[in-house]
Amino acid sequence: MKQRTCVTCGGRVHTPKREGAVRELAVRLSRPATYPAIYRLLHSLSVCASCLESLPFIGEEICRQCGRDMRAERYISEGRCRDCVREADEPLQGNRSLLRYDQDGKSMLSLFKYRGDERLADYYGTLLAIAAFRFYTLSGFACIAAVPLHARRLQERGFNQADLLAARLGRATGIPVQPLLRRTKETEKLSKQWGRASRQESMREAFSWDERAVLPGGACVGSDSRGDDHQNLTKQIAAEIGFLLGSWFSLRSAISHDSPANTASPSNHRKTLPAGLPKILLVDDIYTTGSTLRSCARTLRAHLGPVCKIYSLTMYE
Repeated sequence: MKQRTCVTCGGRVHTPKREGAVRELAVRLSRPATYPAIYRLLHSLSVCASCLESLPFIGEEICRQCGRDMRAERYISEGRCRDCVREADEPLQGNRSLLRYDQDGKSMLSLFKYRGDERLADYYGTLLAIAAFRFYTLSGFACIAAVPLHARRLQERGFNQADLLAARLGRATGIPVQPLLRRTKETEKLSKQWGRASRQESMREAFSWDERAVLPGGACVGSDSRGDDHQNLTKQIAAEIGFLLGSWFSLRSAISHDSPANTASPSNHRKTLPAGLPKILLVDDIYTTGSTLRSCARTLRAHLGPVCKIYSLTMYE
């Protein structure tokens, strides 16, 4: 049997010390209901015990909106960080990230994004799945959507790292992955843009609804045909939300890690479900100012209606 090597340091993955490290970390990152899933995901990571223990996991003291580690935050208002307090029109219900973005993370992410190392795609996809089980109740999500690249950058790079992450997250959670957006505005890399205001302006109206999008439930929705006719608008939104709801009910019945009540019949599920609308989970690699994810969320809400709840998930923050 071929010995797995650590994607970080190149050492042996399986050592006597590693099982204890996995169990300890799984306890720290999980609730009782999510421990089995998080343990399995941690165990599957191609990372040795030392590198696993050194990963900069974000702790429990976080901004309730963006998920930022608040231990070094000087200004906090009602559980939110300074940046989130300043956000007047917040289209995201919330963001959660698993790791702090340090120099090691920057180097690893560059290898993944610009060299397309397949092992790193599995590594990061698994980390993202751990974040999903750690922070969210997954049975409520109708679908996962990746943040798209502009066509020119996609041609240069050959792949979209967010697509790879979304695909692996979908396999780990059972949530369908749907391409819902197109990137219509070519912008400079955010790392080359200085200041929060500059990033927000560059991402303004940077995305549009993908006319080829197939919403959960199987309906292909074309371009946004909303005109001045309010009745048509209402019918369109109601139909789209209906497709999402159909997927929501099906998904809640199918997810095995949810409560034992999921073994009941579909009709019983419909009677016992809590009130509320399904949610969409946006996926990207890193959360900095949140400008990209907020722009995506605004586009989705403009198309699906303001009642649509958009959450996001990233590896780094």
